[in-house]
Amino acid sequence: MSANLLSLPGELRNAIFQQLLMDQEPINPRNRPCLPQALTPELLRVNKAIHHEASSLLYSQNCFDLTTCDSERLISFLNQIGRNNASRIQDIYIEFPDICVLAADLVTFGEDCIRVLAKIRSDCTNLSTITTSLGSTNAMALELDALDKPHIVAEALALVDTHFRAITSLQQIIVKVYEDGPSAALRRVMESHGWTSNVTEQADEFRFICGNEDDDDDDDYYNDTLRDAHYDEYESYEEHESYDDTDSDITRKAGN
Repeated sequence: MSANLLSLPGELRNAIFQQLLMDQEPINPRNRPCLPQALTPELLRVNKAIHHEASSLLYSQNCFDLTTCDSERLISFLNQIGRNNASRIQDIYIEFPDICVLAADLVTFGEDCIRVLAKIRSDCTNLSTITTSLGSTNAMALELDALDKPHIVAEALALVDTHFRAITSLQQIIVKVYEDGPSAALRRVMESHGWTSNVTEQADEFRFICGNEDDDDDDDYYNDTLRDAHYDEYESYEEHESYDDTDSDITRKAGN
């Protein structure tokens, strides 16, 4: 007898969704999953009822790594998953904001950076944690330390903090840094804004790269899958009674 996923108790369904849709590592929308425990976002295609339940968990319980997305890709990702799903996201990794002008009378962001932060602020309305990537934070720290002008450094980091704090739901800002990276003075300024430093020894840094990131065939795997499963744009899916076989396949997969 085939099992209908929606006929299972809610607690059991959530356990299945967690196994299929949650990852301890941040999800990069650009990368095709290649690990044995790769996520199964195709679950969102089953029917509207399952899509509603599962998407809430997928977006709220995972961290999304947007550091390999340029401004266009990041904005496109948020547009494609829709405001409803974007509003569920609580945890993201992004590049440290690009401060393009560092002068005594002017400190400004790049135009793309302003667009990205504005998009995150408008769409990710329940965002609680932002983590800046190690490489981008280190690069900016080196540039700020090289200035040897404390007042400009203070103004630059205050500008970053102002834009971050404009995300009213934000509770935590984490900056990933090398142990021998930012100077003590720069770290003090960061900490004065309530930022948390996540310290990494340079020798311990290791990044697992899945396939060739320059391969267009592998780009935007999750982005495309989640877009195709987005019911706000694709409303022609039939109701769940027509999907008993698909439900059974997913239930069996979760039990393996």
